[in-house]
Amino acid sequence: MKILIYGAGIIGSTYGWQLSKVSCDITVLVRPEKLQSAIENGINIQCSDFRGGQKQTEQVIFRPKIVDKLLPENDFEYIIVPTNCIYLKEILPELKESAGKAHILFFQNMWDDFDEISNYLSPKQYLFGFPFMVGGGRNEHSINSAISGLKYSHTPLGELTGEITPRLQKITKAMEDANLKPVISDHIKIWLITHYAVAAGLSAGIMKAGSGKAFVQNPGIIKEAIKAIREGLSVCTKRGINIKMEKSNKLYSLPLFLAVPIAKKIYSNEAIQLMFDGHTKHAPEEMKKMFADMIEYGEKYNVKSPCLRSLQTSIFESTK
Repeated sequence: MKILIYGAGIIGSTYGWQLSKVSCDITVLVRPEKLQSAIENGINIQCSDFRGGQKQTEQVIFRPKIVDKLLPENDFEYIIVPTNCIYLKEILPELKESAGKAHILFFQNMWDDFDEISNYLSPKQYLFGFPFMVGGGRNEHSINSAISGLKYSHTPLGELTGEITPRLQKITKAMEDANLKPVISDHIKIWLITHYAVAAGLSAGIMKAGSGKAFVQNPGIIKEAIKAIREGLSVCTKRGINIKMEKSNKLYSLPLFLAVPIAKKIYSNEAIQLMFDGHTKHAPEEMKKMFADMIEYGEKYNVKSPCLRSLQTSIFESTK
């Protein structure tokens, strides 16, 4: 299977590396100014892998094929797009012109981007997923990624129609072979939209606390984050999204005296903390966008959002 990873970021590089281990032919698209360095030096990955029940650390120089242009006559079967959601509008024109016959797997945070994608691409060209197994950060020398070993960590994949198509089955099989725990969702749009709301509130709580470790040690901030998540999920409901279809959302409807200790237990996991710390540190602009989207849509649907607004003030101050 020939796969192009759109960008040499944390998620794409780690998923690409794992897929290469099961004989997928991986190419990574990089910016022109990064081309020579990536060809000469490869992609340095330091990975903390928790899938075996305990932490295993591995350092590898991942050497996929490297390109700096996507050509219309390409022969890729899949193009995986795991970029920061801020850049989606920049990417879509290129995908329209040059994706060719490849199936495009959008693999990123999604809120109101579905119509924008449909303006550029035919539904037959794309499907959706989310890299819920992987996260982390980077420095100038290497990617520092974590692969979760938690029971409920997985890689959701799906078609907007809810159908189980041959292309969905094939990419699912590849990720299954790579032990990336794919799960086919018949409501992937609901999964993505509600995850966006949850991630906005949770990430803001972590940013306010200063780190994942500090977050779980502060019941007050956990409570504030859960209240912000509830406001975000209320916005989802006003948008016509049935949040009850996604089981993981049940945590945030529990009474706070139950939800807070459960959340503390879940987010005390080392892999989860590494993933969130990396995201909040290295993608603060995406976090700000997610929060701005929540508040904008809250105003649109007359959803009161005092906790979202309070946390928004905190994250803007923490990233000045």
